[in-house]
Amino acid sequence: MSLVSSLYTGKSALIARQTEMATIGSNIAKADMEGYRRQEAVLVANSPLGTGNLQIGTGTYVEQVIRNFDLALETNLQNSLEQEYYFKEYYKQIQTLEQVVAQEGDSMISEAMTLFADSLQDLATDPQSESLRRSMLANAERLAETFNQQYSMVTDVRDQIVSSSTVGVIPDKVNEFNSLASELASLNNLIVNTEQSMIRNQKAIDFRDQRDQVVKEMAKLADVTIAEQADGSYTLTVGDVATVTMVTGGTVNDTLSHVLTAGPPPTPTITWAVAGTALDSPTGAIDGLKDAYDFIQARLTDIETYATNLAAEMNAQHALGFDLSGTAGGNLFDATTAGAMTVLITDPDDVAAADNATNTGDGDNALAMWNALHAPVVGIGNDTLRNHADRIVDLVAIEKNRAETLLRSSSSSVDMFKSLISEKSGVSIDEEMVDMLETQRAFQGAARFIRAVDELIQTVINIV
Repeated sequence: MSLVSSLYTGKSALIARQTEMATIGSNIAKADMEGYRRQEAVLVANSPLGTGNLQIGTGTYVEQVIRNFDLALETNLQNSLEQEYYFKEYYKQIQTLEQVVAQEGDSMISEAMTLFADSLQDLATDPQSESLRRSMLANAERLAETFNQQYSMVTDVRDQIVSSSTVGVIPDKVNEFNSLASELASLNNLIVNTEQSMIRNQKAIDFRDQRDQVVKEMAKLADVTIAEQADGSYTLTVGDVATVTMVTGGTVNDTLSHVLTAGPPPTPTITWAVAGTALDSPTGAIDGLKDAYDFIQARLTDIETYATNLAAEMNAQHALGFDLSGTAGGNLFDATTAGAMTVLITDPDDVAAADNATNTGDGDNALAMWNALHAPVVGIGNDTLRNHADRIVDLVAIEKNRAETLLRSSSSSVDMFKSLISEKSGVSIDEEMVDMLETQRAFQGAARFIRAVDELIQTVINIV
């Protein structure tokens, strides 16, 4: 092996160590970057030289720079993110609903119902009192207005999720998902074009990190599955049962479309623009929002049914009584329009507190109305009108606690896989510092080797 060949051996060592040092520097610089996976320079031996019966090594070169990427762990993290963001959005909406139906832990309707019931009981003891009649009507007005206010507040919570085909959190999430699909297709193109121009099978690792991060952002929104193709591009399908191939290479084959179908009740529908089928995604933020919408809409229906049954029961009993002039009582409430309950009586003398026309000073019908508030009603699941508001609050509280428990569980799963990925694929500054020192020593050794060979060459020249 000639001295000149030795120089090339030393040169290859210097270049290899420079690449290693650059890789270490990149790891340190991007250590805290979301989605970055540790990179490593892979050294392989140069072809040896044959001299007589000997083969002498000629140093090393960097064949490629790879990233530490564990597909199984990354897939498990992706699946966990789908679950976490489903419950994160679902819990957030149900928590807001609870704050509305039970402000400071108490039901607005229950408080108003108590005042109305107490005023009926007071009226039964002194039915000819004008002040008690006015108080009963005032509390009836307050109860009706409380129903309307509660209905409006719950409607606002529902409409924040989606109020039209283009307005709300769901349409925003759908647009975000479609935008991420376009970004994924663009990154597919970048990766394929970059890797085809590379030698030694070098991967476009930075672009791949970016692409995998895009996939995780999409997984937060819906149930996605990826498959890497021979050219390095991803095919992405969406859905659980009726899957749709949304992205193939650099092409977005289909996009999501949102429509708020007319009711009653209105229903958010997510479909594929081209395929025309409904999105079948049991996980992700979009489905969490849809399920939260359905749950909140069901509570709106509860409030509407509650108001209707209250009006029906009170009207039926009030019609059996007689007012101060001996006239049979009419309807007290009108709840035919959801969220617009009204009191139909304005004159205190028209309150039918008596149970017969000849004894208007009798308060038995007011007492019968009070009893009707405390009797089971089939239309509200055999609850009483007096306690059904608390049943609605309890139902919301139970659902919120269930969602919170599942959110904690799914978040723990995400944290576990993130920790495992960090251990296997993340950057440890301490380890990088150790590697940097080793690479520095190797570089210094290669430089010293070249200097020694140079001195030998100079000696030979001088001899000649």
